[in-house]
Formats: sequence, structure tokens, C-alpha cells
Amino acid sequence: MHNFTQTTALVKRVSLCIMLLIFQPVFAESIEANSFVNAQQEQRYRNLIDEIRCPVCQGQSIGGSNAGLAKDLREKVRELITTQKTDDQIRRYMTDRYGDFVVFKPPVNKNTLLLWYAPFAFLLFGIFFFARSFKRRKNAQPTIIDTSKAKDLLKDTS
Repeated sequence: MHNFTQTTALVKRVSLCIMLLIFQPVFAESIEANSFVNAQQEQRYRNLIDEIRCPVCQGQSIGGSNAGLAKDLREKVRELITTQKTDDQIRRYMTDRYGDFVVFKPPVNKNTLLLWYAPFAFLLFGIFFFARSFKRRKNAQPTIIDTSKAKDLLKDTS
């Protein structure tokens, strides 16, 4: 009886820990919608926090990240919206401090040319080399050694 009670208590504790871990994101801090004057400001806020990359997480937006810096950046976006800054001014504010990396759609300029055009260059080089190797194979003539090996193989199978 004693072991059953201990086992039951242990199962309850483990279950509670698992539940807390699973539902942790639900309890994460967020800026409430009621901190904005109107629905337009709230929508701008939601759009901007989804467009700005978290410098810590690198693969997530500041809206989807629980990092401390992401929380600070969300608060800064809220502050800039409530002080009547435009979306472009807010994006510029973030890129001035964190670089073009912080936006998911970096602008096309001299610093980001490689980022924008390298994939196309690699694709063109790949097509060129594939076509070149295919053409070489098509035009390749069998050598004397290849012909003699083929004849020997045919004789062996007969």
C-alpha cells in the first residue's frame, strides 16, 4: 500500500511538470491589444512584429520569440506606433540599430546585392555546367579500349 501511494504521488508530480512545460507558451508575456488607441494601430503592430526578425533567435520574428531582446523590441515597436511613427520609420529605426538582417525582406542595395542575386547566379552556373557535361557525353566517341572490352564481354557471354 505504501508503494502505491508513493507511485501515485510521483505520477502526479511528473504529470504536473509535463503540463507546465507543454502550456508554458500560453503564459508567455505579450503586449495586450488594449494598449493601443485603435484597431489600426494594433494591426500595424501585429504586422510589424511579424516582419522583424529576432536578432537572438535568427529564425523567428520578434512576435514569435520569447527571448528578452524580442520582448524589448516588441515594446519599442509599440512605443514607436503610439508616438505616430510610420511603418517605414519603424523599420528604418530597427535596421539602423541591427542592420538589414533584422528584416525578413531586406532592401536591394549595394550591401545586399550578393544576397539577392547569388541564387540566380548559382542556378545559371548549374545549368551551364549540366548542359556542358551532357554535350560532352553525347559527343564522346568510344575509345579502342572501350570497344575491345565490349567485344570481350560479348564473347564471354556467348
